[in-house]
Amino acid sequence: MPRNRVPGRKRCLAVDVLGLVVAVVVLAASAHENTAGIALLDQVAGQRGSVKKALVDQGFKKKVVEHSENVGIDVEIVERTPDDKGFVPQAKRWIVEQTNGILMSGQAVS
Repeated sequence: MPRNRVPGRKRCLAVDVLGLVVAVVVLAASAHENTAGIALLDQVAGQRGSVKKALVDQGFKKKVVEHSENVGIDVEIVERTPDDKGFVPQAKRWIVEQTNGILMSGQAVS
């Protein structure tokens, strides 16, 4: 029986432009980002026929982009500027980071 050698969980969110959660995937920490990205795309495509574009970070690679063509969602990988140091909010992607932070802190939004 194979053992998971990376402790913890990988939590991935898909949110809309307001930061409202559209889909959630929780996997073993050892899972690759592509696995989570494909699962998120499947969930979003299955419940939100109007989603046409998704912005993702550079952790998602070719397999996610290829899968996005099968579900009819255009995926744009938002690249980090090489000169940036530390955390720098990236265009429109900060919305998912904000939502993730709120969920992890346990605070309710009023």
